[in-house]
Amino acid sequence: MKNLNELIEGYTNHLKQGEIQIAYKGIMEFLGKLRAAFIKNHPDYDVSSIYQGYMDMSYFSLSTKSLKAQGLKIAIVYLHEKGVFEVWLSARNRDIAKGYASILNRNISDDTNVFHDSNNPDAIIECVLTATPNFDDQTALIETIDQGVEKFVTTIIERL
Repeated sequence: MKNLNELIEGYTNHLKQGEIQIAYKGIMEFLGKLRAAFIKNHPDYDVSSIYQGYMDMSYFSLSTKSLKAQGLKIAIVYLHEKGVFEVWLSARNRDIAKGYASILNRNISDDTNVFHDSNNPDAIIECVLTATPNFDDQTALIETIDQGVEKFVTTIIERL
């Protein structure tokens, strides 16, 4: 295993090429456009600011009055290492999450495209919105994500 100095040297060399910064900036700018679209198209949602993360995940959250009252929120997440967009149901704290996890695990049928990654303590339940996002067609990507989020929210609310 490389020591920290070797890892930072490799990191610095990758940054010198300039592509990582351009890609990261593009992802963050897209998340800003996506967030703005949710604010415009879904005035019933309370939309958070963007959490940029540590190059692991970047996201913003949405909540309705009823979800917020239950200590729940929806997160639209870009996972950098996988290069995918997911939507998660998350909770204000781990105790709330545990309570809803047991309810949802019993009420989600196999025909619904949701899952829970046991290595993800931040989500109660998850759904891949797109495994191959096309950042060159951002209008279509926003529409795909919007439709997937709405389907996910409907599924969750029906089962709570």
